[in-house]
Amino acid sequence: MMKPLEAVLVGAGQRGRDAFGAFALRFPHLLKFVAVADPDEGRRQLFAQQHNIPPERCFSSWQELLERPQFAPICANATMDREHLPSALAAMEAGYHLLLEKPMAHTAEGCMEIVETARRLRRIVQICHPLRYSPFYAKVKELLAAGEIGTLTALTMVENVGYWHFAHSYVRGNWARVDRSGPVILTKTCHDMDIAAWLVDAPARRVISIGELRYFRKEFAPEGAPERCTDGCPAEDSCPFYAPAAYLGANTDWPVSAISPVDRSYEARKRALETGPYGRCVFRADNDALDHQMVLVEFANGVLFNFTVSGCTSECFRTIRALGTKGELDGHAEKREIRVDRFAQGVWPALPRHFYHTQAMYDAHGGGDTGVMKNLVRLVRSDDFAGAMQSLEIALEGHLLSFAAERARLDGVPLDMETYRQRIRASLGAAAQA
Repeated sequence: MMKPLEAVLVGAGQRGRDAFGAFALRFPHLLKFVAVADPDEGRRQLFAQQHNIPPERCFSSWQELLERPQFAPICANATMDREHLPSALAAMEAGYHLLLEKPMAHTAEGCMEIVETARRLRRIVQICHPLRYSPFYAKVKELLAAGEIGTLTALTMVENVGYWHFAHSYVRGNWARVDRSGPVILTKTCHDMDIAAWLVDAPARRVISIGELRYFRKEFAPEGAPERCTDGCPAEDSCPFYAPAAYLGANTDWPVSAISPVDRSYEARKRALETGPYGRCVFRADNDALDHQMVLVEFANGVLFNFTVSGCTSECFRTIRALGTKGELDGHAEKREIRVDRFAQGVWPALPRHFYHTQAMYDAHGGGDTGVMKNLVRLVRSDDFAGAMQSLEIALEGHLLSFAAERARLDGVPLDMETYRQRIRASLGAAAQA
């Protein structure tokens, strides 16, 4: 039997532990972690215990780990967003192939630099875009590629973030402020931009975007609401965002686990709400992440893409609608349902209708997390550098769509993508010469 590939982990938080680490525990014949770096001692020790990593291979920073002689062929990078670029470049320079959590970097120039460095050093880089590898989106891709609706003309996608998820991650959490992470169109929906670039399979030509932070603002706070939910809020019986109701119940899995990752006892969670960001009133936090945004993209092959993301929805789910010259496709990712209607002769005909139900998977992103990890193992084992670069270029295009959409929103005018790409390349070149 072939030995598992070995890897090091930088960033042992929720994604590093519960996605990357969980895969290695579930598939020990495919992947084994042999070193870990994280500034939080509790997270670091927990991951080391789970994966039997000795103390001499546990480090308090990615810099310290990457300064040592190379431990393994793969570095799995689940650091915070603004550490992605420096840690990814350092890992590739140190000899590692790379599994990199999204977003690739917090700037467009940084994303391009990662791609150029991977090409220069011949490193395999797998961006953690799990939707591509979920059975649902893989089936959508298969149906479109097979011409089931003819030539694709338009694509509409909607991401319903869910009110509680948005409040957790983008009002109280790590992605609440643009200056600490990035805009929502990047930090949350670069997944969706990646899917669009992957399905359309053509460069974007023009981008338009509008959006704002409409609801999670101070003027919408209940009368008399304190800075923290734990300080005696008069709306505690009616507010859907009341923190103790969200975090002090029986559930200790995500998102509750994020507020006290190691000690999930009631007392520890209560202390976290009293002292940390997750106990704040959602209307009195320091957030500036948009709670709704729309993007319109024209691709070079004529396909029009319309995308909406909203934090004011009751449930968390994604939908997709693809229009073609011979029919249309409608899908609901969380229900794993796809319907294809083919055009037929006559006036108001009974359309030939086909239904597809994709496989239910047991991990996050509809099974995509497992798919990403298995693809990484395949790429490294087979040394498929060409395949890795092709995938990485698509990921770059999806990221550039996110950055371009935010630029177009801020400027209030349509953005020409080729001009934008040239500007980013010039900026990257100037930075390299400085």
